[in-house]
Amino acid sequence: MSAVRTAGTARWSAGWIVIAVLAVAVGVFLRCWQLGDQILLDDEWHAIHKLLHADAADIATHLGLADYSIPLTLYQRFLYTHFSLTEMGLRLPMLLAGIGLIVLAPALLRREATPAVRAIWMLLLALSPFMIYHSRTARPYALTTLLVFVAIVAFREWWLRDAARMRWAVTYVFCAFLSGWLHLITLPFTLLPFIFFGIAALLRRDWRGIGRLLLLGLAVTIPLLLALLPALRNDWAALSAKAGSDSLTLETLYRAALLAFGSANAIVAAVLALLTLAGAAVWWRRERGFVAYIAVIVLGAGAAIALSHPAWVQHPGTYARYMQPAIPFLLLFAAQGFASAIQRFNERLQGNAAIVAAGALFVTGPIPGYSYDPNQFMGHPYFQFDYDAAHNPYRTQLPDGPVSPFYRRLAREPAQSLLLIEAPWSLETNHDPQPLYQRVHRQYVRIGLTSPLCGVRDYGDYAPSDNGMQLSNFVHLDTLVPLDAGGADFLVMHLHAWPPNLPPAPQWPDLAACLPQLEQRFGAPAYRDDEVEVFALSPAGRAMQF
Repeated sequence: MSAVRTAGTARWSAGWIVIAVLAVAVGVFLRCWQLGDQILLDDEWHAIHKLLHADAADIATHLGLADYSIPLTLYQRFLYTHFSLTEMGLRLPMLLAGIGLIVLAPALLRREATPAVRAIWMLLLALSPFMIYHSRTARPYALTTLLVFVAIVAFREWWLRDAARMRWAVTYVFCAFLSGWLHLITLPFTLLPFIFFGIAALLRRDWRGIGRLLLLGLAVTIPLLLALLPALRNDWAALSAKAGSDSLTLETLYRAALLAFGSANAIVAAVLALLTLAGAAVWWRRERGFVAYIAVIVLGAGAAIALSHPAWVQHPGTYARYMQPAIPFLLLFAAQGFASAIQRFNERLQGNAAIVAAGALFVTGPIPGYSYDPNQFMGHPYFQFDYDAAHNPYRTQLPDGPVSPFYRRLAREPAQSLLLIEAPWSLETNHDPQPLYQRVHRQYVRIGLTSPLCGVRDYGDYAPSDNGMQLSNFVHLDTLVPLDAGGADFLVMHLHAWPPNLPPAPQWPDLAACLPQLEQRFGAPAYRDDEVEVFALSPAGRAMQF
C-alpha cells in the first residue's frame, strides 16, 4: 500500500533554495573550521591504542575494555598499514557523514515535507552544536546517526511501497547492519521498526506482511550475528561490566535534552521543544502513522538504553550521544513547527524569519564561546560536557588556574604568531589544562611525545620510528634538534601532572631523566617557574624577554 503524501508536492522557490544552499555552506564551514588543528583527546585514542598492538583479525573479534568501534578501527588500521594514519584520516568518515546528513535527510523525506520545512530543517541540522561536535571527532556517532536515519526511513519505505521494495530492503539491511557493527547502542533504533509494523500486521491479520518481516529480519540478523558473535564471545565479561552499572536521573534527561536542542538557555530550549510538539501535531493531523512510527522508535530506544544501565549514562552527554539518532527527527518536527508558525507571512518574510531565527539560535548557543582562533581543543569536555558552565564539572570541579606567567607573556604577542610544543601530556581531559592555557596565550600548540627520551610510554604515545603514524599535531621530543624544531618556537616542559590533587594521577614520565638532555641540546631554559621549564627553539623565541 502507499502512504498519503501531499506536503512535498510544492516546488522549491528561489528563496528556499538559497536558504538550503546557505545551510549546507554553513554546515560544512562549522564542521571543517580548524579541524586539521584539533588535538586527539580521550576516547579518540581507543582505536589508536588497539591498532598499534593488534592485527585485523584481533580487532574484528574483540570489543576491548576501552571500547573501540570495530569497523572504524579496521578502516583506521588499513590507513595505518597501507598509507599513513593522520588526524584527517581518523575523522573523515564522521565528517562526511555529518555533512551528508544535512543533504540526504531532507532528500529522503522530500515527499513528506514542504520545501520550507526542508530548508529550515537543513538550517537546524547545520547549526546543531551536538552533531557538529560529533562530526569532528574520531568516534562513530555522526556516522551511526546518518546510518540509523537512513535505516529508519528505508524500513518504512520498504513496508509502504510496492515500487523499489527490494532497493529499500537492501538499503535498510546495509545501514542497520553497519550501524550495529559500528556501535551496539544503535540496535534499538534499527530493530524497533519490526515491532511497530509487526504489531500493525498482527492487528490486521496480515500474515503475508508478517512473512515479509520475518524474511527481512533474517536478512539483517545473520550478518549482525556473523560480525558480532566472535567479539561478544571473547569480550562478554568486559561488555557486561559496562552494563547495569549506572542509571538515568531526571536531571540527566533534562540536561541531555538541552544538549540535543543545542542550548544551555532553558528558554531557548523550551521554545524549540514547543515548536517540536507543534510540528509533530501538524504531522499527526496529516500523517499520523509517521509520527507514531518515529515516536515508538525514539521512546522505545530511549527506554531500552536507560534500562540497560550503561556505564556513565548518568552524565547527560553520554545519554545524549547514545540518543543522537533521534535528534534529526526532533529537529524535523521543530522545523515543521516554525514553518507553520510563519506560514501567514509572504515567502520573502518567511525566509528572512528563518535566517534571523537561525542566527539567534547560533548566537545564544555554545559555539561562539569556543570559536576563537586558534582553539585546538573544541572537542574538550570543558566545552562539550555541558553547555551550561554551572553544570559542567570540568569548569566547576577542576581548577581554572593559576596560569603560568609564561603564557600571559605570550598573550602580548600577536595571536597565531607562535608555535608551542607542550610536553608531557595526558590524553585524559580531566588531566589536560591546555584549553585553559590556549584560551590565554592564543598561540598554536603541538603535543610533545616523550617516548623514548623520558622513558617508554604507550598511553597516548607511540614510537618515533613508527612510520604508519603521521599525526601532524604531535611531535616526538627525541627527534627535535636545535636546527630543526619543525617551526616551533618553544618547548614547554610541564614539571608536574595537572591538577596535583586529582586522583588517580596520570602516567607522568620521570623528567629528571630527560631535562638534562634537553638542556644539553637546547641550552639553558628561557623561562622556568614551579610548573614549567621552557626552552626557546627559534630565533623569535630566543629574542623574547621574560
